[in-house]
Amino acid sequence: MAPGVREAFRRLYRESTPGADGAAAGRWLDGLIADGRYVEDVYAAG
Repeated sequence: MAPGVREAFRRLYRESTPGADGAAAGRWLDGLIADGRYVEDVYAAG
């Protein structure tokens, strides 16, 4: 599920930011992660 959430964030960024491409969306999300503004809480059952 986490990869789908990350892709949804990148897609929303591209759709709402004029001129943004996939690379820009990736940098934006990486920045959120580096700043501690986006944190994933993922568990694996197994």
